Amino acid sequence: MKALLTVSLALFLLLGCATDRDRLMRDKYPSYPDNIKRAIDESYLLTGMDQEQVYLVLGPAMCKKTVQRKGKQVEVWLYPPGGREPCLTARHRVYFDQGLVTEWEVKDVR
Repeated sequence: MKALLTVSLALFLLLGCATDRDRLMRDKYPSYPDNIKRAIDESYLLTGMDQEQVYLVLGPAMCKKTVQRKGKQVEVWLYPPGGREPCLTARHRVYFDQGLVTEWEVKDVR
């Protein structure tokens, strides 16, 4: 029973993500500037992307936190792989100021 519940939850989360992505691709993607569309299609980030655009490039973040960076409160999205504590050791970190990408990091987690 526990295994069935785990599989059902994983499937629900997977389908939910696909549905969100499909909705954004259908409703928002056509109105994006060409450089943003290209970045989404080729899976890379650009400074100034909004959070929906980052979601389309990288998918859902493992963790989202507010941190102090360069003297400002900014939101950071963290992506795996992350080892035992993915919210602390995430490989990809995307920083937002007022909902727009300001910078990102890819850490070597070997």
